[in-house]
Amino acid sequence: MRAEAVIETVVNAGGELILSGDRIRYKIPKNYPGKEHILDQLREHKDEVLQILRKREEIPAMPPGVLLIRWEPKPAPLLLARYAVVTDVVRFISITLLELEAALAGKRWQAGHWSVRELVDRLEQCGVYVQIERVEPAGRNDLRSN
Repeated sequence: MRAEAVIETVVNAGGELILSGDRIRYKIPKNYPGKEHILDQLREHKDEVLQILRKREEIPAMPPGVLLIRWEPKPAPLLLARYAVVTDVVRFISITLLELEAALAGKRWQAGHWSVRELVDRLEQCGVYVQIERVEPAGRNDLRSN
């Protein structure tokens, strides 16, 4: 079993993995069948799981015109207000930031047809708080009359 599969098995079991320095803290329901097998796999792939969990905690680059106010990703799975469940919170945040960049550039279709406010709200629901600075739409400063 690969490290990603071990993480997925824990999440599917209703559990949670928490990075704590060089240790992995886990929460798995007591009566879950196969709990010992999951823990054996977790021990076997500890270094790989640690690496994946650390990568997930990295803060992605903010789009131009976006100032990060607070970074506190909530644990997965996460239920969003529009009935969406997020199982990889940091990846969801990264994609939402790309959509936010597109929305700020006026490329609404690349933003999944989400408005800037909706994208900021989705980030806040994940524990990431940003502030939008004044941004001129692309190309507006290039149109000068002679």
